[in-house]
Amino acid sequence: MSQLRFLLLEDSPLDAELIRATLTERGIDCELIQVKTRLEFVSSLEQGGFDLILADYALPGFDGITALGIAQNICPHIPFIFVTATLGEEVAIETLKQGATDYVLKQRLARLVPSVLRALREAEERRARERAEAELHRREQEFRALAENSPDLIARFDTKLRHLYVNPAIERAIKMANEAIAGKTPAELGFPEEIYVPLLARLGDAIATKEESFFEFEYPSPDGIRYFDVRIVPEFATDGSVQSLLSISRDITQYKLSQQALEASEAQLRQQTEKLEQANRIKDDFLAMLSHELRSPLNAILGWAKLLRTRKFDQNTVTKAIETIERNAKLQTQLIEDLLDISRIIRGKLTLQPQPTSLVTAIAASIDTLRLAAEAKSIDLQFLINGEKKLGTGDWGLSKLPNTKFIVNGDASRLQQIVWNLLYNAIKFTPAGGKVEIELSTVSVNQTKQLPITNYAQITIKDTGKGISGDFLPYVFETFRQADASITRQYGGLGLGLAIVRHLVELHGGTVSVESPGEGQGATFTVQLPLLERKEDKREKGDKEDKEDKEEFPLAGKRVLVVDDEPDTQEFLVFTLEQYGATTCAVASVASALEVLPSFQPDLLLSDIGMPNEDGYNLIRKVRNLADKIATLPAVALTAYARSEDRIRALEAGFQTHVAKPIEPEELVTVVANLLRSNVSNSSC
Repeated sequence: MSQLRFLLLEDSPLDAELIRATLTERGIDCELIQVKTRLEFVSSLEQGGFDLILADYALPGFDGITALGIAQNICPHIPFIFVTATLGEEVAIETLKQGATDYVLKQRLARLVPSVLRALREAEERRARERAEAELHRREQEFRALAENSPDLIARFDTKLRHLYVNPAIERAIKMANEAIAGKTPAELGFPEEIYVPLLARLGDAIATKEESFFEFEYPSPDGIRYFDVRIVPEFATDGSVQSLLSISRDITQYKLSQQALEASEAQLRQQTEKLEQANRIKDDFLAMLSHELRSPLNAILGWAKLLRTRKFDQNTVTKAIETIERNAKLQTQLIEDLLDISRIIRGKLTLQPQPTSLVTAIAASIDTLRLAAEAKSIDLQFLINGEKKLGTGDWGLSKLPNTKFIVNGDASRLQQIVWNLLYNAIKFTPAGGKVEIELSTVSVNQTKQLPITNYAQITIKDTGKGISGDFLPYVFETFRQADASITRQYGGLGLGLAIVRHLVELHGGTVSVESPGEGQGATFTVQLPLLERKEDKREKGDKEDKEDKEEFPLAGKRVLVVDDEPDTQEFLVFTLEQYGATTCAVASVASALEVLPSFQPDLLLSDIGMPNEDGYNLIRKVRNLADKIATLPAVALTAYARSEDRIRALEAGFQTHVAKPIEPEELVTVVANLLRSNVSNSSC
């Protein structure tokens, strides 16, 4: 520690020596520089380096007050003590008022050292305080510089949780100036409760615990929900108490959105993985079932064939063997036909040969092939038309049925296949002594714009069989799905029949659905197909050439609006339709389709589903909400979205038919022609 330096303003050598001796005796090690005149005093002060000034009050040429004033001008931070012989009370008080640190009478020099020590201590404390204040000021300036330019929301609160300061980021966020915010709590400023309640709670915790805390909150901004990460920092006074609190809020919206997107992506990946695993399980189950269903009939066929060749049997045994071989061969033929149909469906190769066909005939043919199977199980099988029983167990006068009603434009063999599959399932899953009822009726749906075709034939097949669980009901019409795929299952089959039914019904412009109260309570399958009703005064054109032209150009005179954003697909659709006589207009977006509708006046709308900006669902809804006759425009959804839920969504949106890509030209023309014919027929009723 360096030696102390005192400046002594004293004109008396004796008094100066007494002062020096007093300081030394009391242990104050200092260099005492004595000056006698004003000039020497000023010169020494200007040189600096003193820790204390001791001055006589009565000086030749100037007084102590003047000396005090000089010292305060040159070095105001140095303690100044008067050491004088006489000093009246009023003068003493005046010196202290003017800034003197203390005064000591020469006749009481014993007080000098305590006064000097106190002055030195106070000077050091003052310097430390000044240094602390300077450091605090520096830090405050740094804080302000950072806060003023920070994108984070920074606020300072007092212990009453009132705002002391907010940075420009907060001013911009809440569109209020710092001056309007200062002195008010978040609640008084009208902040949303979901923001200020947790904020005030955390601020209160920081005061109580004197510790930092962190939390997140959501802010409902006009641009949507924004997320903030908040840090609460207590600021302490010199005595260790909390004097203020700093709140730093950082916008973490992008991080949150990215995190949510990642979680959604992971969830989607898990779902896709589960679907893939499920598809693999279904495939494995199907292959196992296929092996079983193909091998079982072969076992009976090959076994009886070998026995017939190697042994002699009586006529009854031979007849039984031949019937067994024939029955199993037919069963295997049916399995192969189902597999071929599914293959055609998957490849888009399944086509129809439509012509006016009686549903009564198709149903009667199916009953004729299956009634023996029903009788073998003592099942009460009944056929009703419009609620009136026409045929039933013990009364099968099939040839007496009317076949001129319930005419649809369809493929006769495929319509019979639809009914056969549904009826076969009903008989298979109905226990002995049960009941199966098939009813043919008409339904009208002319109350909605979404279904401009008004008259439908409805086939309802109701049984008292094992029923369908609610969990499996949504998957009934999916390929390769069975309610029981275990090796201990009671019923055989590949689970293809209902998937084939759904596809065939949709090819005919119809719908198929199923209802079941649950397992053991039976099931009801409902098929709706558009009726082809003829006008009584319609004249047949007998000219062979006209008939050939009609077959060659089934879309002649029809206007089709094609909506598809994929150029190659659009070109294929237009070329195909025009090859069969249609006039087309092709656009690539919903907006363009709505723009050309009034001027083009199409007879049918053919639209893709997945398109940029707006999809096909939006298009059909907007068309159905139009005020004029265009609202009833027949519409076909042609899309790569081929799941059962996609088909249901398309029909609910307002399309009459849902066709999955890829599609063969013949199938496309068939679907369009069927829908146009059905619409014309219903419009003329």
